[in-house]
Amino acid sequence: MAALALAGSMMAQDNRFSAGLEVALPMGDFGDAAGIGFGATLGFELPVGDNLGIIAQAGYINFTAKDITVDLGPFGSATVEGVSSAAIPIQVGAKYYFTDNQEGFYAGALTGIHLFSAEGSDGSTSFGVAPLLGYIIGENIDIALRYQLLFDTQETTVIVGTSVTTESTSVTNSYLGLRAAYMF
Repeated sequence: MAALALAGSMMAQDNRFSAGLEVALPMGDFGDAAGIGFGATLGFELPVGDNLGIIAQAGYINFTAKDITVDLGPFGSATVEGVSSAAIPIQVGAKYYFTDNQEGFYAGALTGIHLFSAEGSDGSTSFGVAPLLGYIIGENIDIALRYQLLFDTQETTVIVGTSVTTESTSVTNSYLGLRAAYMF
């Protein structure tokens, strides 16, 4: 009986595709090295109950370059020219609607990977999670704000005398992402 109720609830809702524009504001250490990002995403939503939807998103975000000034102590400082970078986020998650499914305010979460590339780099892959809040305007406009956390390792080369070693440390990069999408 519960299966019939769930099936009826799912049939009352429509699967939705979306195409959106992204603005990403890097924060913390990531914000020291990268400027604002702009991009686009495609999305899909599958309703699975009265207030719940399963979502998938993939896209492309280009982060602008930001010059970095390094303090060299008594030798002054040096400025290193920044390099723009790009990310391909591929994530899945869920939305919980506070009213009816695919209407009004919602909260959700995304998890997945970001494929990064930058000029002169081999590229990297970061695992990420993102809590999000959003609102559906009318029937077709989805506005969402997310706090994207990206987990990665950073390798540092340490030179002491004639000894050269490499150290790996865990880092968490983050950005605040705003997505405005048209749902069809």
